[in-house]
Amino acid sequence: MTAVPSTTGHRGALAQGMTLAWRSLVPLRNEPGRLVQFLLQPVFMVVVFVLMFGAMSGDTEHAARFLLPGVLVQVALISTNATGMNLAEDIVNGVFDRFRSMPIARSAPLVGRVTADALTTAVTIAVALLAGIAAGFRITASPLGTLAGLALLLLFTLALSWVSAWLGLKAKSVASMQGVATAVLLPLTFGSSAFIPPANLPGVLRWWSSVNPVSHLADAVRALLTGAPVGPHVWVTLAWAAAVTACFVPLAVRAYTRRIR
Repeated sequence: MTAVPSTTGHRGALAQGMTLAWRSLVPLRNEPGRLVQFLLQPVFMVVVFVLMFGAMSGDTEHAARFLLPGVLVQVALISTNATGMNLAEDIVNGVFDRFRSMPIARSAPLVGRVTADALTTAVTIAVALLAGIAAGFRITASPLGTLAGLALLLLFTLALSWVSAWLGLKAKSVASMQGVATAVLLPLTFGSSAFIPPANLPGVLRWWSSVNPVSHLADAVRALLTGAPVGPHVWVTLAWAAAVTACFVPLAVRAYTRRIR
């Protein structure tokens, strides 16, 4: 089947993407299992990393102050797996075959998918933050600083979603995409300052934590939520987000174009 060319401009592509994003969210009403999963997963993370690890340290208040921002980063980054997995599943189910015959912009399905997953990520972050407050975390920054920290986290997550989209479009199956994404995310999250101060790590791990972009993200979010000095972490995180977006948006669109030929 030959793809039907689209004559829409950037505004039309954005509107189509928003429509497809809504259509991606509607099925959640009929899939309570998935809905419960992305609502309960952040609560589970808070229980494990904040309450249990905090109890092990003997200072739950300090532990919550340090660990909760790391949990927010972790649940946000893990949620980006959904973008690639959903796209890989769409390939298997023949959803792209229907897109190929529709007069829509080439980027619209990707924009819709990434936008839908960004919205569910925002809900996941909100649930994790509320659970963290219940576990003893206290926001000591101004409302503007708090919003800036959450916005920075969402922005970085949005950039990483395009990496996930590219992986999902290149993967042969949902399982292979999930495996590759896990192999990428594990060293990024657990090899960062999200849960362990770099000074407490041995040589090579300390170096990796210092150059890891997730360390800058975690330190920036932690500072913005607690009112501590942010240093260069915000600007380094913004630079990484811009670079990743500039690199992987065209790669994802190109991979999608090749899949629908």
